[in-house]
Amino acid sequence: MRGLLFIMTRHDTILKWTAYLIALGLVTVVNYYVLGPLPITLPQLLPILAVTGGTLEGASFGAVYGGVCGAVMSSLGYLGPGCIISLSAFGWGSGLATQYLLRRDVWGHLICSAAAALVWELWTVGARLLSHTAPLGVLLQVAVPELLWTLALALPVYWAGRFCCIHYGRIYHE
Repeated sequence: MRGLLFIMTRHDTILKWTAYLIALGLVTVVNYYVLGPLPITLPQLLPILAVTGGTLEGASFGAVYGGVCGAVMSSLGYLGPGCIISLSAFGWGSGLATQYLLRRDVWGHLICSAAAALVWELWTVGARLLSHTAPLGVLLQVAVPELLWTLALALPVYWAGRFCCIHYGRIYHE
């Protein structure tokens, strides 16, 4: 029954969203309260979680879930409405990429995650360069480890989203 589209009941949809919101809470706690105090550059896991939603559930779900991830990140003091818009775009873009170009699996997720993380770092470095916050060398000393930590933790974030997708309904069955 490859490609079979099924209709989710309201109960199924509520369970799925609840599971994804719990995953969002867990990833947020791990990112900011477990990894935050460690002497490492803080990874950006919420953009990766937005990509996970789009990769596993499609573009429309990814856009909404990315917006929710962006709202949480914005409430923690990151970029305000820019977070909501950019993470929503990451979720939507990864959903479209896995619908038309890539597979809806871990490899598609890793490719989309690498693209999103690279865009995020280029954007933050570029914005700080334009505002003359710091020289390029200093910005790269922060951005490169942040990018590497983010990519290193992309798989555990994917597994959290995949758990929600498999156990609480998926729009597309493959």
